[in-house]
Amino acid sequence: MAKDTREEILEAALNMFSINNYHATSMSMIAEEAGVSKGTLYWHFDSKEDLFRELVLAGFDYFNENYKKIQSEKLNAKEKLHEIIYFSIKMLSENLKMGNILQNNIQLISSEFQKKMIERHKSAIKVIKLVIEQGIEEETIKTDNPHNTAVMILTLIFNTHSQELYYNFETIKEDVDFIYNFIMQGISKEA
Repeated sequence: MAKDTREEILEAALNMFSINNYHATSMSMIAEEAGVSKGTLYWHFDSKEDLFRELVLAGFDYFNENYKKIQSEKLNAKEKLHEIIYFSIKMLSENLKMGNILQNNIQLISSEFQKKMIERHKSAIKVIKLVIEQGIEEETIKTDNPHNTAVMILTLIFNTHSQELYYNFETIKEDVDFIYNFIMQGISKEA
């Protein structure tokens, strides 16, 4: 029962934070949206910031876990990079609310929490960097700076999620292919 209630609260918070910004959303609003009392809400979460943190960090952790799974698969670097891009765009397209929360609220939260998010972002960069280094070893990817290349790839993926490109679920494959080809034109060793 508690797990279901907690999930309902998280879903309600996701809705409210995506509609309003962090500061405009109250715990009362979240409780009402979840159909629970404020006491129940506070039994599960100490504060609005605690609730927000759990939502955001769970999202980052989900991406990082899947990036690590893809990185460990027996694929060549280009295939792994394509899978990472596909996974990212698919998840961002299916979870536009979370993207809206980050886009609309990131500057409003504490610097301590932003540091935790940066650490998780660095974890994603490390995984992408490993894929790029694999491509360098396979002689299919060229770059003098795998770290900066990984940063640019993640920046391209995550900073375009709110564009019209990702609102059309029927074109996800074409969108992935476009971004993959755009990236590979810059780093592929092939002419």
